[in-house]
Amino acid sequence: MKFSTTHPVLMRKTFFALLLLVIFSACKRTDLLETITLEEIAPIKIGKYITYRVDSLVFVNSGKTAEIHRYRFRHIFEREVKDNENRPAWLVTTYINDSLGKGPWVASGVYIVTPLDKQLEVSENNLRVIKVHLPVKEGFNWKGNSYLPDRPYNPQYPISIDGNMSLWEFTYESVNQKEKIGTVDINDVSTIAHIDASENVPIRTDTAFASREFSLEKYAKNIGLVYRQIELWENQPRPRTTGNPPNITTTYDPVRIGFGVKMWMIDRN
Repeated sequence: MKFSTTHPVLMRKTFFALLLLVIFSACKRTDLLETITLEEIAPIKIGKYITYRVDSLVFVNSGKTAEIHRYRFRHIFEREVKDNENRPAWLVTTYINDSLGKGPWVASGVYIVTPLDKQLEVSENNLRVIKVHLPVKEGFNWKGNSYLPDRPYNPQYPISIDGNMSLWEFTYESVNQKEKIGTVDINDVSTIAHIDASENVPIRTDTAFASREFSLEKYAKNIGLVYRQIELWENQPRPRTTGNPPNITTTYDPVRIGFGVKMWMIDRN
């Protein structure tokens, strides 16, 4: 038995098959058109700079007091170099000024940026992080700290919570959103969330252990990094017992150890 190509059932099946093919092809083209390239989310060229206002959380007075220190930092792409694996990379020099930008710009450090095929790595103080990874798509994630050693901030910051940093999931929380960064509205901002965890925060008693782990960055298309925030600190109660049973006395000498940084773009070329 033969079926005519004009049979109504076959025509409907053929029509729906073609329709699905057209929709699928259109979706693929849309995905390709909406993909942000590495060069767009993290543009690099010699002489490019971004200036940031920075609020730095520090614990002073032997860890008894929290203070916010305010600065301006300028990051400048100085020249092309080779990274530790002999790959083409860029040297970025940072300069520091007072919070109003009234003083001289003083060189404060350097770091290396290595753009690869699908990711952007940053190496600073021998700590290597995969900052950006393709595709730039909401929900996409990767192990951005996978190259970090155990306890990367010890012994400078003798904390325990940095022991799991290599497991942090970097995730695109939002892509191509309009956001206010500082006092400026910026288009096409993509937010990369790293971690948001805490224990016993807000602190109700400093005789109990408490910790805060929070980190995220925001990148704007054709600009680069426009916002960064990180908090990595813990309250250590440091109990001490004296005496013998049944006359035991416990005293505490609590301290907070760690740091925090909040920075946002205020100027660029």
